[in-house]
Amino acid sequence: MLTKEILNREIPALKSSDTGNYALSVMEDLKIAHLPVVDSGTYSYLVSDKDIFQMEDPENTIASLSIFAPCVQESTLLTEVLHIFAKDRLTLLPVIDEKGTYKGSVTTDALIGKLDEITNGGNPGSLIVLEINSLDYDLSNIARLAESNHARILTLFTYPVSLTDKLTMVLKIDLEDASPFLRSLERFNYHILYYFQKDGLVDEILKKRLDELMYYLKM
Repeated sequence: MLTKEILNREIPALKSSDTGNYALSVMEDLKIAHLPVVDSGTYSYLVSDKDIFQMEDPENTIASLSIFAPCVQESTLLTEVLHIFAKDRLTLLPVIDEKGTYKGSVTTDALIGKLDEITNGGNPGSLIVLEINSLDYDLSNIARLAESNHARILTLFTYPVSLTDKLTMVLKIDLEDASPFLRSLERFNYHILYYFQKDGLVDEILKKRLDELMYYLKM
């Protein structure tokens, strides 16, 4: 999961001698809000459409428009790229080598597409969200429960719950009917926040449990 996997070498770079209006026209054509400024092959800074809108005269050059120069290298992990995109609200991030030579760019669309691939977003399966105590984190046990129900864990993410000692765990398994795995998790006292599976299965499971409850109430 490195930047080089989604590097785009086709997006044109601006020169510091270009005008604000020209920069805006390129951004509009590409449907992005940022472009790198590259002179003699070296990356200088990143220009946004907001920078240009604030120019007194957009027919002036962008030579001294910005000193904002975020960038990554081809070996940068995509998790770091994602953090920079989110922190700085970018639509494009320049990629350079160790000498500052411009190599290309990463766009929001490319990053989202890769993350969709990594998280198995387009593959069939079920999504389960658990809340667990940090001290109770035991991935091997959860994996064992999945395998005992003939399920494979396709994707797993964890993140801390703010101001608590708990973790939120997001699992995607390759079964469209997750009910056997869900019942196993419940038997081992895992707190299931919510889950999503194939349309209709959730309602059928809930209906079955309601029918069982009504049966015992009538006894």
